[in-house]
Amino acid sequence: MEFVTLREAELFAKKKIKDKTFQWLQSGAEDNYTLDKNFLDLRKIKIKPKHLNKVGNLDLSKNFFGKKISSPVLLAPMGHQTQFHKNGEIETALGVEKAKSIAFFSTQGRISLNDIRKKNKSTNLGWTIFPFGDEDWILKEIKSAEKNKCIALIICIDANVRSWRYNDRESRYDARKFGRRTNPLPPNPKKALSYDWKLINFIKKNTKLPIILKGILTKEDAIKCIKKKIDAVWISNHGGRMFNSGISGIDAIRNFGPLLKKSKLKIIIDGGIRKGSDIIKYMCLGADFVAVGRPIIHGLVCNNRKGVEKVFEILSDELKTSMINGGFSSYKDLKSNRLSF
Repeated sequence: MEFVTLREAELFAKKKIKDKTFQWLQSGAEDNYTLDKNFLDLRKIKIKPKHLNKVGNLDLSKNFFGKKISSPVLLAPMGHQTQFHKNGEIETALGVEKAKSIAFFSTQGRISLNDIRKKNKSTNLGWTIFPFGDEDWILKEIKSAEKNKCIALIICIDANVRSWRYNDRESRYDARKFGRRTNPLPPNPKKALSYDWKLINFIKKNTKLPIILKGILTKEDAIKCIKKKIDAVWISNHGGRMFNSGISGIDAIRNFGPLLKKSKLKIIIDGGIRKGSDIIKYMCLGADFVAVGRPIIHGLVCNNRKGVEKVFEILSDELKTSMINGGFSSYKDLKSNRLSF
C-alpha cells in the first residue's frame, strides 16, 4: 500500500526495516528530551484563523538563491542513507528533483557529491561541510561543490563528535557498519574541535557560493552570523540528535528570529515538522524555508524515489489546505500575530 500521510509513512517504514535500524533513525541525544521538545513546543502553539479573507489561488513557490522551487520545504542533510536504500543519496535526490525542491547532502553522507551529480544532472543540490579536516581539505570540498554546481554551501557547526543516543546505543547498532560507501571518510574529525569563527572568514574568502550556517540556537551565535555577513542562518538542533540542550526550534526562532529578519538574513529551520500547520507556525515566526529529515527517509524506505517525492507532495498539499482553511491569502499573511502561545 502507498502511504497517504506522513504518519502512515512512518508506520510502514517501521514495519519494513529492522527494528535496530529504525531505532537508529528515530533516536535523539541521550533520553530524547530535546527531540521530544521539538514536537511538544510546536503543538503548544495555536493558529488564529481569519475567514472571508479572499484566499484565492495560492502560489506556494519560493525563490532559493535564484532557483524557483515548488514550496518552502527543503531536504535536510542526513548521513548513512545507504542503510535504507542501496543507492542512498542518489535515489533520494531523484525524488527531490521530481518534487522541484533542494536536496542537501553532506561530507558525512555515504555517496560522494560527484556520484550524486552524475546520476542527478539537473537536481538542485546543496553541499554541507562538517569541518572534519584541515583548511586544505575544506577548500577541496568547496571546489567540489562549485564544480558540481551546488546552489549553496552549508557549514554544519553543531555536530563535533558522535553523540550518546540511548536508544540506538542500547540496541547495539552502529550505522557506520551498514550500507555501501563511495564518499571518502573525512580525514580528521578531531580538527573540528580546534576551529573558531575565523573558519567562516576562510570560507568566505574562498567561495562566491551563498554560505549557510547550520546549527544556530542562540542569539549570541545569531549576532555573530550577522556580523560575518552569512547569507542564511539554519536554525537547528540537528533533529534533537546531537546535544540534549532542551532548546527547540520554536525556542530559538522566538528568541532571535526578529533580529535575523531585521538584518535581512534568510532563515531556514527544522525540527519536528510533520504537518502543513507546523510549516505555518514556523513561517509565522519568521522562517523563509523549513527542512525535513526523518520523514524523507520514511518515504525512501517505503517506496524509493517515489516515496521521497510523495513526502514533499503531502507536505505541500497540507500546507496549501491549512493556509486556505486558516485564511492565509499569501506568505505575507504569515505573521506572528496570527499565533497564540
